[in-house]
Amino acid sequence: LPSSSARSASASSAPATKGLIPSVCGKFSTPVPIFWKQFESEIKEAAVKDLTRFPEEQNNNTQFTEWIDELFQDHYQSYQVQRSAIHPPGLEVMMKILEIISKRINYLRHNISVSVLAAAPPLHILVMGGSLPAGTSCGVNHIGLKKLKWSHGYVECAWPARLQHLFNRVLFNEEEVVKVSNLALGGSNSEVGKVLLEYQLFPDSFQPPDIVIWSHAANDSKEKDTERVFFESIPGFVNAAHNLRLCDDHLPLVVMNEEFFVFDQSIDMSGALYKASIWFGLMGISQRNIISHKIFANFDNDDYVNRIIGQKGIHPGMGGHIGASWTIFYNFISAFTDACDYARISSSQTPIKSNDVKAKHIGPAYKENDYGEISSEWKIHQDKIHEMCLSEEALQASSSINSTTATISSNQQKQLSPCTYAFMANRMTSENTAAAVGKKLNEVLTSNTGWNAEGFPIKQPRMGFYAKETNAHFSLKIDVLMETKYMTIMSMKSYGDNFKETNLEVDVTIQRKGASTSADAMKSSKYEVTGYHETKTSIHVPHKFALPDGGAKKGDIIVVNFRLVSGSYFKIAGLAFCRH
Repeated sequence: LPSSSARSASASSAPATKGLIPSVCGKFSTPVPIFWKQFESEIKEAAVKDLTRFPEEQNNNTQFTEWIDELFQDHYQSYQVQRSAIHPPGLEVMMKILEIISKRINYLRHNISVSVLAAAPPLHILVMGGSLPAGTSCGVNHIGLKKLKWSHGYVECAWPARLQHLFNRVLFNEEEVVKVSNLALGGSNSEVGKVLLEYQLFPDSFQPPDIVIWSHAANDSKEKDTERVFFESIPGFVNAAHNLRLCDDHLPLVVMNEEFFVFDQSIDMSGALYKASIWFGLMGISQRNIISHKIFANFDNDDYVNRIIGQKGIHPGMGGHIGASWTIFYNFISAFTDACDYARISSSQTPIKSNDVKAKHIGPAYKENDYGEISSEWKIHQDKIHEMCLSEEALQASSSINSTTATISSNQQKQLSPCTYAFMANRMTSENTAAAVGKKLNEVLTSNTGWNAEGFPIKQPRMGFYAKETNAHFSLKIDVLMETKYMTIMSMKSYGDNFKETNLEVDVTIQRKGASTSADAMKSSKYEVTGYHETKTSIHVPHKFALPDGGAKKGDIIVVNFRLVSGSYFKIAGLAFCRH
């Protein structure tokens, strides 16, 4: 077999495409089991890069090296990781991803001037999920290594960071060919993920993702209304992810990913993952399929379990995160190899096309019966997406956005945003500290008694806008910049005593611009949001309400009064006033 450096060199000297075969396919010329064995050392090293803030301790701990080797040899050999594949991605979307990678390599290898960097940005992977992909407990280990502090653990030791290291170190000599953005937020489920995607609550200058990885399995599995999760929440997330690039028939690729965690209802979630992947034609991956039988067969042996996942529970430790990164990386290597093999054997002299139904043309709903209306529903769905695409293109044209720019400036992002006013407290967005949350609210805050922006980006209590006294109230005045039909309140629901009988009353008034009568000038409605549930977890929940009288138009003013009418504790993590 050629060495890894020889293979990298041969691929790097090629143009972006060789005929119809992306040049990066030179890295995927051997069967996956051979690749996995050939690059074993690099795969193990990349997964543990920046594992702790104490490299000397890590390097001097002989148990650590032995354990990593044991973890790989006993549980993550190619024949074992194969079991994680739930559903493969489509051929055409994989070819597009390979072309993005090839262009990026071509740019880096030929030292093209910075002015054209936008033409070849890194492949961008966006990870959405709850506290598990965010990194909670990712430093827990059985061999005595010091744990990272909260602020470090989320960035460096969660599996999304390890996945980026795997791509760039194993395949691309540590150059930034793949970028992984981790927008996972503790206590969030598919509904929260949908809101973040739908309203584009991203950091400034955020490059649209080429791949979106769904990792909400742990929190979705806690929901009592499983039918709502299966038939509404997960399909809603998938459609919101697809709509990030309305005018692209293939991108972003949506990946349904299930890490291993221990929870009573997790088997039901595995089934939902399988169904969603098959129905929507998504890439489906399950780390659970690799290690669950071994763990459950030895569940009373804590040492055995901890050597695989770090600790029992819904938040696995270091071993769980290392294994999750290996699992996802393996599945992408397999998908790349399959696509490249097909390109090599294809006799076509035109760009490769597939007769399969495109994943982005499927939807919007998941069904288990009433199949007779599916074709017409899918046609309506495609027509709606086409209409939205034309609308977005017109908006982009009016905003005079340079099509060669890889990222969007803050002002341009606001022009393209579907929201008049929106924020979500998240360490990856502009509202990444309590002070930043307070600053954002002060843009529209007119009065406040008993509410404070506080908390931390990662450790508990997490940042948000908190009320800690009965009758706490505040008011907002929002100048409407575009048609605005919906208000979404992202609040915390919990089972704690301080959340019992909490009830937030929200009074919304729309002041019409240029109304001829006082009756036309003021339209109002009241809404209620509760803070308590019996499920033994704390989770963010989006509450979406239609604004009164069909919503507000550009130039109107929205006045909102919030009052905690019962209970003495409440947390708001985000607000959004948007056109859809």
